Amino acid sequence: MQEQLRKLKDINHMLKKEIRQRIGEDLNELSIDHLRVLEQDMSEALNGVRGRKYHVIKTQTDTCKKKVRSLEERQGNLWMEYEAKLEDPYGLVDNEGDYESAAALVNGASNLYAFRLHQGQHHHQHHHQHPDLNLAGGFGHHELRLP
Repeated sequence: MQEQLRKLKDINHMLKKEIRQRIGEDLNELSIDHLRVLEQDMSEALNGVRGRKYHVIKTQTDTCKKKVRSLEERQGNLWMEYEAKLEDPYGLVDNEGDYESAAALVNGASNLYAFRLHQGQHHHQHHHQHPDLNLAGGFGHHELRLP
């Protein structure tokens, strides 16, 4: 039992010394070869930590980009719904070949820019019927474009 306790104390002492050396203390008694080995071990450990850090950053960035794309698509859909309601609040008017807005609704926000240009042209013809969406929402045509 005493022998096992002594071995555990020796291991503990050795591990504490190794920890001190890894933080740059107790290096005076190390030979140049031991210093090189310690440096190489530290370099490999640093590469492992750095690789893990970059992986975590990339994963978080990818997740944020997906959230942004989802929110932009949702915003585009809400703008289309809003503009459609401004155009025909009671659903009484037939759009007669309004292909751009139909394509935008089918394809989602990817055609939002074309839809907004079409709506903008229509908007100028009937300015007195619709509020200026740029002032109301604070977004210009180019600001709602998705990547």
